[in-house]
Amino acid sequence: MAEPVLLSDAEVWLAGYELSGSLNAIELALAKSEKPNPRFGDVAEVFYWGLQSVRASVAGFWAAGVGEVDPVAWAQMDPSITAVDWPLFLSAPYAPTAAAGAQGNIGYLVTGKQFATKFGAVHGELLPFNLDTLPASTYRVSRQTIEAAKTSVGVTTTSVGKEYGALLATDQLLVSLHVFSINGGTWTLTIESDDNSGFTTPTVRDTFTAVTTAPTYQVRKILGAVTDNWWRAVMTETVAGTELTYAVTMGKETIA
Repeated sequence: MAEPVLLSDAEVWLAGYELSGSLNAIELALAKSEKPNPRFGDVAEVFYWGLQSVRASVAGFWAAGVGEVDPVAWAQMDPSITAVDWPLFLSAPYAPTAAAGAQGNIGYLVTGKQFATKFGAVHGELLPFNLDTLPASTYRVSRQTIEAAKTSVGVTTTSVGKEYGALLATDQLLVSLHVFSINGGTWTLTIESDDNSGFTTPTVRDTFTAVTTAPTYQVRKILGAVTDNWWRAVMTETVAGTELTYAVTMGKETIA
């Protein structure tokens, strides 16, 4: 029998911000709506699946410093600002590696908008907050693998690669890039595929927009059909002596 997971740590990345240090709770709620589907002769209530509902919530303690939860959430909740689609990635430890955020760990990506932020407490208590993310149009919750763990690099860096599988015409590979900080220069992420784990003849399948500022993010969809079954991420440095802190997640999903 599998051992239980003790939630003593987690990685929470929101569009290039790491909020983990301000949080003490995460929740991802998935459900399909129940549509009544009764027919003559049925002896019990019967139902059919409706649309999937998704709500991702993170909670912790309110703070207003640079990169803390209040300015990050306000950038989406301020009614004078046009909302954009932000990727929220949640990954717990033992998924399957014990260290939260390790390369190869499983997590969940919700590309959406911030729909609620709440904080308040009575005198003498720590001030908690809660932030809710719901998916945006054309996106669904995606089960992802951390292809490149959050790390700082000063040279072109290639991930180990993983066998995500070939893409049928009805499949896509969803990739998210989170850039937490950058110290000069220009960095470009490319996604490569091959038919073997050694990547002896890699093919570039997508090139992300070059990164020059942080925090920032990109979410891209690589559509099938692609017969290669191995995939990896290459972060290329174009100006020597610069440094970047980033992470990449990938997940294959059926879209039709």
